[in-house]
Amino acid sequence: MSAKRARPLLLLLLCTSLLWAQKVKVGFDKSANFEQFKTYAWMPRDTPGNPLLATKIQLEVDYALQQKGLQKTDSNPDLLVAYQGGVDAQGATGAHDPGFASTGGIPPPNATMWGGSLSAGAVQQVVKGSLAVNLVDAKRKQTVWSGTAKAKLDYAHQSKMYDQVGKAITEMFKQYPPAAGKSSSDR
Repeated sequence: MSAKRARPLLLLLLCTSLLWAQKVKVGFDKSANFEQFKTYAWMPRDTPGNPLLATKIQLEVDYALQQKGLQKTDSNPDLLVAYQGGVDAQGATGAHDPGFASTGGIPPPNATMWGGSLSAGAVQQVVKGSLAVNLVDAKRKQTVWSGTAKAKLDYAHQSKMYDQVGKAITEMFKQYPPAAGKSSSDR
């Protein structure tokens, strides 16, 4: 296979793997009548730790709900919208090697008795984020629809993180309103 033919295939595989990097789940109340929901409002919340990200989430959810025919209102909504987000950082470091086990017990060249062994490798940190969006029936005060997304985050590239949030919310709301008779699904 020539390099010109391999590039598009490689790009397709890369894009496909990025899409599967996010895990999106949706659940809903099977007894809820989603046709009755025409309006929504945001539940009040404290000042978020990252106001730009909070604004991005709210704008994306607003857009998704309006695309589904719901209208935002300030009074007497059919649905209340809430979201929660979280981040979990996991780190790993290489072990210190005071006995030079990595070199067979023999000190590497130019090692002194004061220098010890090779230093431990850099800390590798994996940051995983999660986002949950809940739609609550305002009259019954019960959650009728919930979408969650989990993905690895790259804090070094903030714009990429905002794109991940947008894609996750879009993916969640592809499954709203749920089709009658279908159960919750994973993507």
